[in-house]
Amino acid sequence: MSRLFSWMLISTLGLGQQYQISILGFPVADVEQTIHDSGKIEFTTENLGIFDLIWPAKNYYTAEYDTNSFALKSWQKNIKQGEFKQNIAAQLDSTEILVYDKKNKIDVSPSTYTILTLLAMVQSRPAEDLDTKWFNYEQEGQIGRARFLWADTGNVWYKKDSIRCDHYRLDLEITDASRKINDRSDYFLDEIILEKVVREIWVSRNKPKKIIQATLKTAWFPITAKLNE
Repeated sequence: MSRLFSWMLISTLGLGQQYQISILGFPVADVEQTIHDSGKIEFTTENLGIFDLIWPAKNYYTAEYDTNSFALKSWQKNIKQGEFKQNIAAQLDSTEILVYDKKNKIDVSPSTYTILTLLAMVQSRPAEDLDTKWFNYEQEGQIGRARFLWADTGNVWYKKDSIRCDHYRLDLEITDASRKINDRSDYFLDEIILEKVVREIWVSRNKPKKIIQATLKTAWFPITAKLNE
C-alpha cells in the first residue's frame, strides 16, 4: 500500500493538472499540481472515499528550481499521513550546500535535482535532450543519480482522444545514504527510490507537454495514474 503514495507524487507534474490514482481500476487518490513560470512547483495528494476513511492522508510538496537547468534551489514538504506528521525545508546556499538546519547541511554537486525538478524537466525538454543522461540527485540528505530512458513514441488513449507520447523509464539510484537526515520519511520519499520499483511515464509530444499516464510496477500489482481533467 505504501507504494501507492510513491506514485501519487511521481505522476503529478504538469501546469494546472489533476490526476486520479487507481489500483486494478479502483480509484484511491486524487492529485492536484501547479507549475509556475517563475520556476516553482507545488502539489497536494489526498486519499479518496473509503480509503480516506481507513487511512486519511493529505500531503503538500513544493520546490523551486532554475528555470533553464531545472536544478534545485529549495524545497519543502508538509506531511499529514495517518498519525504521521512531518515538516521539512531546505535551501541551497551560494557554496552549493543544501541547508536543512544547523545540524544537517549537505554538500551537493552543481546542478543537483530532486524527483520534483526531474518531473518538471521531462515536461519541458524533448526526448533527445534527456535520454540516457545521468543527473545528480539528492533526497533528504541521500546522494545519488537519476536518468530518463526513452523507450518509444506511441499513442496513449485519453478519454476520447489518442495522444502521441514519449514513453520513458525513470531510474533513480542512491549511492550514498550515510547523511540521511531522518530515520523516517513519508511513504513517497521512502518508496520512490526502491531498487525493484519500475517507474514509467508517458509525456505528450505536443505543447504544452504534460504527463498523460504513468505506472508504477511492483511485485504485487501495477498502480496507474491518469490525467483527469
